[in-house]
Amino acid sequence: MKISDEEFLSAIWKSVAEHLPYAATHNYFGNKRGLVPNDEFYVRYSTHICTARRSNRINLPIGNSASMTRIRKLVEQGVLCAEKRRSGEAFYFWLPDDLNKPAFEMTLSMLESNGITKEPVDGFGFDVLARKITNSLMAKFGDLPTQIFERKSEAA
Repeated sequence: MKISDEEFLSAIWKSVAEHLPYAATHNYFGNKRGLVPNDEFYVRYSTHICTARRSNRINLPIGNSASMTRIRKLVEQGVLCAEKRRSGEAFYFWLPDDLNKPAFEMTLSMLESNGITKEPVDGFGFDVLARKITNSLMAKFGDLPTQIFERKSEAA
């Protein structure tokens, strides 16, 4: 089965959207949750994917070698961003920050409007809230891969 670049990017975006509600909160003992700060570290923590764990995050029927080749190609094209790496080592990659940051900030806002604060609060029903936030992110940001490719072609 051939996976297009758009499908690959869609899977990355879906992974980020599903991970954001959990990464934008601290999980405390006793099923408590609290908001993380709105800063660069947590944006990175919430939206970057390590190549060593990519098969767990990107849910596609694609082998490890093929997914690594695709990631490298998309980084070289400027569609994905990545940290500098040494040959053969795992590295982090991510969607452009001007797309990740608004999604992170929307997640924080939705968490806060649903009663999650910086101080730990009861996390009962958090999985339902996380799904609601993910669905809202997917609806608001729509077809993210198309936006990425349009930006890339406008810049060229």
